[in-house]
Amino acid sequence: MQNTSRYPETKAPLIADFGIIFAVVICLGIVAIGTWLLQFTLATPPAGDSGFFYEWKLANPDFWSRATIWIGFGLHQIFHWVAIWWAQERYDKYTDKMRPANWWALGINVVFIIAHYFQTMFFYDAIAQDIPSWTAQFAVIMMLFVIIAMENRRRGIFFGKKLNFRAEFYGWMKRYHGYAFSFAVIYTFWFHPMVPTWGHLLGFAHVILVMIQGSLMMTRMHLNRKWTFLMEILVLPHAALVAWNQVATGSPDMLLRMFTFGFLAMFIVTQMHGLGLKAWVKNLMGFGFLATILFIYIFDTRFVNINEVIRIPAIEYGMVFVMYGLWWLFARFTGRLKGTRSTEYIEGRGTAGAAAGD
Repeated sequence: MQNTSRYPETKAPLIADFGIIFAVVICLGIVAIGTWLLQFTLATPPAGDSGFFYEWKLANPDFWSRATIWIGFGLHQIFHWVAIWWAQERYDKYTDKMRPANWWALGINVVFIIAHYFQTMFFYDAIAQDIPSWTAQFAVIMMLFVIIAMENRRRGIFFGKKLNFRAEFYGWMKRYHGYAFSFAVIYTFWFHPMVPTWGHLLGFAHVILVMIQGSLMMTRMHLNRKWTFLMEILVLPHAALVAWNQVATGSPDMLLRMFTFGFLAMFIVTQMHGLGLKAWVKNLMGFGFLATILFIYIFDTRFVNINEVIRIPAIEYGMVFVMYGLWWLFARFTGRLKGTRSTEYIEGRGTAGAAAGD
């Protein structure tokens, strides 16, 4: 049958490939305007600053430097939320092909990514001018602990051990995680100006790929395990690069160890158990990680602050239980608990397995 739709029949994996190429092109474009951005006068850290000052913001912001960034962020966010709502209202099955809502979401993201590029060229500033940097960090943390909870039934949380969350919880996450992830990634994207440091470049590559992932909603590529793992693991080199830059500018060395070993610990404890690796490979990785930790903390710090390794995992795993507890209280007092197990529960438009991304 001839395709009469005004949208091309394109398979979602091709769009994922496009996303990788597009992210690289945007990063090369950021490098290209590096000299141009030197014309802007940036703020300097106050006296006594401990190295946590966000240095990529204007010394003298004006109306337009603020208006362009907040309007861009607001419109980007609203339009993408509408695209998610549209997809949820119209589609109830996963497919290999892009559908109208996917094309709209992709177009929205591409347009606003390019808009932010030119906004940086002419106005430089980003949301960081008005909002503390910890807010962008928490947005990423939120996305990660929701992913940990959603993937529980497939790979478990602690060394492959699956926790017995209620099935309705997965249905709730399936329906609303897109809105939360959309906010996290778009907020993070507009938080930073497009400047050519290694940390910014890898960060922008990461958030662009997550936007592409969001554009693939209700396609099988959206559930592809290798693709979704890439979205998770890119946090590790990005965080390590950012921490390395902060150490180079005067921050304590513990930041580099905390972010690098913290996210590596999450890979060993949780993420690698969803990759289908053989037991001996996982054991080798685990022992290698443990040996590295012991070597670093024996010869470098004499076991001082070894808790740096578990700070980030403690936050992420702790927030999984906080989120589940808050959801349970809300569901309990609003009569949303159905008393069913995960293998029995059918939520709205899909099985509990679909709710978890299976």
